[in-house]
Amino acid sequence: MLKRIPLNQLRVGMFVNDMEFGTQVDAAQFKPFLVSKGDDVRRLANGHVRSVVIDITKGVDVEGAPQRNAMASFEAQLLAIFSKAEITRARQSIQEIGPHLRHMLEDGRANGCFADEAASSAVERIMLETLDNTGALVAVAKLKEKDETTFLHSLAVSALMIAFGRVLGHGQEEVRVLGLGGLVHDLGKMIIPDEILSKPGKLTAEEMDLVRAHPQKGYEMVAKAGSAPHEVLDICRFHHERYDGSGYPDRLSGRDIPYVARVAAICDVYEALTTIRPYKPAFSQAEAINMMMNSSGHFDQKLLSAFVSKMVISGTLH
Repeated sequence: MLKRIPLNQLRVGMFVNDMEFGTQVDAAQFKPFLVSKGDDVRRLANGHVRSVVIDITKGVDVEGAPQRNAMASFEAQLLAIFSKAEITRARQSIQEIGPHLRHMLEDGRANGCFADEAASSAVERIMLETLDNTGALVAVAKLKEKDETTFLHSLAVSALMIAFGRVLGHGQEEVRVLGLGGLVHDLGKMIIPDEILSKPGKLTAEEMDLVRAHPQKGYEMVAKAGSAPHEVLDICRFHHERYDGSGYPDRLSGRDIPYVARVAAICDVYEALTTIRPYKPAFSQAEAINMMMNSSGHFDQKLLSAFVSKMVISGTLH
């Protein structure tokens, strides 16, 4: 379905099918495209465009308009950004990683322990897929059914940390450790009842205490196995610390927060903000980055700037 809108209503996630240009030269060069970043909107605003025609079957509608089924809209956006081969490959990788990752999570839920061999197998597969298909893997993992939230979140954060570690210049073993940390960072949530994790309303004080205990519980579960590097333990325990000292569990601040946990905090929050669920619309990439950049005191700003330049502006993520 096509809809003409004024330029001031254009936003990230819309699919531009046509434009009303001020010059014939611009019109002759136009090709339909998905607005994938804020720079696209600003570029058009500074050009000779008077209005645009959007296709809401391939992207989002204007604010306040009835939205199509989230899953169908998401599928259309995937196809507008990635090739069918990239999407198919990402989905196949998730299927192959699934048994190992589910084994790890179920072992944590049922036995309160860490299945390190299963986790290592999952990380090796994620490392292979992120060599040249990171964007599609993370994107496909964004649409989460209720019973897959922790599974796909853990997978996506692991992929983000592996890709981020590589562009930061870390070696293969350091990258593997980051990926393992991303995979197990929320393992402590396995002991929290599902009705609390999926509760749509505000948590009670007691429920919040249970949720805030998950970094320590995850740390204890992984430490008990005795095989994980200390960096993985740091990621489990400290990924909810904030640079200004307002995080938990230990209210660490600045460089007292282990480096790997500062990396994990950025990947964890980015993935959570941009995730898509049937009951919760995702923030666009531009919206998520804007929120993170303006979240005073939350992140290591030097690392966050590197994430934006090397992962977002570079086009690694969409």
